[in-house]
Amino acid sequence: MGLRDLKNAFKRMDIHHGQAPLFNQNEASSSQQQQPKQHSQHSSIDGEDIFNHPIAIGEPPKMFKRNHHELTPQGCTLNQPIQTNNFSNNLTLEDQTFPIWTLPYSLWLTKDPGQDFGLALNHTDANQRVFGPEPDAKVAQFYFNPPRIKSFVLSGEGFNNVKMTLHDHRKMSVTARLENQQGCVEVPLIQGMGFITAIYDRIKPIIASQVGYQEFKKTGQIDGLQKYQVKLFNQVVWSIYSDIELKLTDPNHIVGQSPGTVQICRGDSSHYDDAVGCYPTGADISGTVNGDRGEYRIKYDIKGRSRSGKTIIWALPHHQEVVTSDGDTDLKLDSTTKGVMRAYKTNELVMQEQDLPIDVMWDPWTTFAKNAHFSDATLQLIRQAATEEVKQDVVGMADIDSMYTSGKILDKFAYIAHVCHFILKDEGLTNEILPKVKQAIEIFAKNEQKFPLVYDTTWKGIISSAEPGADFGNSNYNDHHFHYGYHIHAIALVAHIDEGWLHVNNNLVYDYAIALLRDIASPRADEFFPQSRSFCWYHGHSFAHGIFASGDGKDEESSSEDYHFVYGMKLFANVVRDQAMESRANLMLAIMRRSMNMYMLYSDDNKIEPSKFIPNKVAGISFENKIDYSTYFGRGTIGDEWIHGIHMLPITPISGYIRGPKFVKEEWDQKLAPIVDRIPDGWKGILMLNKALFDPKSSYDWFARKDWDPAQIDNGMSRTWSLTYTGALVG
Repeated sequence: MGLRDLKNAFKRMDIHHGQAPLFNQNEASSSQQQQPKQHSQHSSIDGEDIFNHPIAIGEPPKMFKRNHHELTPQGCTLNQPIQTNNFSNNLTLEDQTFPIWTLPYSLWLTKDPGQDFGLALNHTDANQRVFGPEPDAKVAQFYFNPPRIKSFVLSGEGFNNVKMTLHDHRKMSVTARLENQQGCVEVPLIQGMGFITAIYDRIKPIIASQVGYQEFKKTGQIDGLQKYQVKLFNQVVWSIYSDIELKLTDPNHIVGQSPGTVQICRGDSSHYDDAVGCYPTGADISGTVNGDRGEYRIKYDIKGRSRSGKTIIWALPHHQEVVTSDGDTDLKLDSTTKGVMRAYKTNELVMQEQDLPIDVMWDPWTTFAKNAHFSDATLQLIRQAATEEVKQDVVGMADIDSMYTSGKILDKFAYIAHVCHFILKDEGLTNEILPKVKQAIEIFAKNEQKFPLVYDTTWKGIISSAEPGADFGNSNYNDHHFHYGYHIHAIALVAHIDEGWLHVNNNLVYDYAIALLRDIASPRADEFFPQSRSFCWYHGHSFAHGIFASGDGKDEESSSEDYHFVYGMKLFANVVRDQAMESRANLMLAIMRRSMNMYMLYSDDNKIEPSKFIPNKVAGISFENKIDYSTYFGRGTIGDEWIHGIHMLPITPISGYIRGPKFVKEEWDQKLAPIVDRIPDGWKGILMLNKALFDPKSSYDWFARKDWDPAQIDNGMSRTWSLTYTGALVG
């Protein structure tokens, strides 16, 4: 797939309408090497901020050649890492006019000829959603919110030759500044912000509306601020607060008499009155984990003052279920794709998750079978499968031109080695497969693969040296957590057999894994990487979409490869005894279980998504402004199996933690059972292994059958692991 094909694909989606190792003595000696000093280990971190423990410090390994990216972030200085996969990234791309969603509001730079220049904003209700392709169909394939309705445009007097620059780049916030020689207007953009706040400096405000003002009236003063109520011609009521006098000059323009601060919010409420005057300028994440309980805190940097000393922050449904913050209000607004939001009068959102997956480790696990047991017959069949699969050319199969596909293959064979060592306890099989897996991984650890990785000094990250359209857009920051997650998980499996291998050749493999982890999951931004490139602590899941502008925002099409990356991070952290990293991973997985089962995996009793979308059972591709029951690569050979399979693979012990048996059975009965027998390729194996999450016996029987056909499992799957996983659940 070339760059043009990849861009066209995006455009099509934008509908704008610990055991002793078994190996030789030379390998065993590697375990005597010490851990590198750059990595901090902690005997206990209970009560400590798990984000204050960096994965590593210092620059990335020198083997990653330093390159400037061919795309330069617009409106940015390059003195700090720029987020590539978060909500604000659209503002750094192309002409900077693609929308962003702070939720519940959307904002975008508007430069439309003959219209007011400025930062436009809007909010859409659920009743405005567009369902398709047949609007009246019982089940919708997609839905989206109408884009670019200019309820307001934050403009200014003499707004000519204006440029937009972006400042204070953080994971959950950035500040936009629209300026010319005369002055500027500054707008902090923060996830969950309750007011859109514009600070005018040396420029008189002009608040335009393409919808138009049907009513404009001053309703009072709030601690020195003027309060105005506005009804637009679409009958939606908004409140505008300002420390200066505002006047309606025509049905499309409100003007200020002097520079000042303007705050806008949807609706009219005394809760807004209590909070106006305060506004967030940034947001940061912190958290603690104690045993199987975790807390994460989104703390907002606040300016100004209000009656309550608080501002308004909007929370999504997965926050609301576990929020412990005071300040709950009766204010509600629809989000674009994640249900009804609730406003809190607070300066921080604090959430507490319980039942973190601290016991989900290496062995097969589901909610109904938490301890692995194997019959003698099962072990014999696993050994037969492993005996055949260890003969394969691991190096030749893995040394290809894709970080994604190579990662899947490395992961497959690492699992086979892990089974041979820990389940079969077969020294001969382990010694046949393990060196080949190590050799294959070391090709990538030495950066000697067909397209070596480079360190991008522009956006600041580790990317492929292939052209932007290759390998699913890796060099433009697409799918890094999917790609690197497989490599990290494979390394963790091998290191669980031989931890010392991480540190031979001057910490070769260890440094490689650490560099990948810093790229996708740094707990704090540093000089070389942004904070948490992939996972969004506000949305509760990752976004895979990199630096390609998109009219519907960031997106993700695989929930399972998202949590697989975190699971690999958890296991690697366990091997190297980084409790802070392991705790972050456990907390992320708990958040994902909650958010994904609201927004991506739909049980029949789902109350979040539209009723006519829930029968799809999975989201398909989740955008910020749209959900499309599809994939970027098609629907399926027989039915929609690709859409469902991409939310399953790979099946590992963590799968059952996220994908509960109730949901999996519903999905199977309603969507998969009618088509599975006719699927001719590896997607059938994915679906059949997933079936073990509610019916391990029939799943095991399928993998154990005598007329086995290896063409019916995915290239990232092995019969060895499939029999091990299903066999352990059967017992």
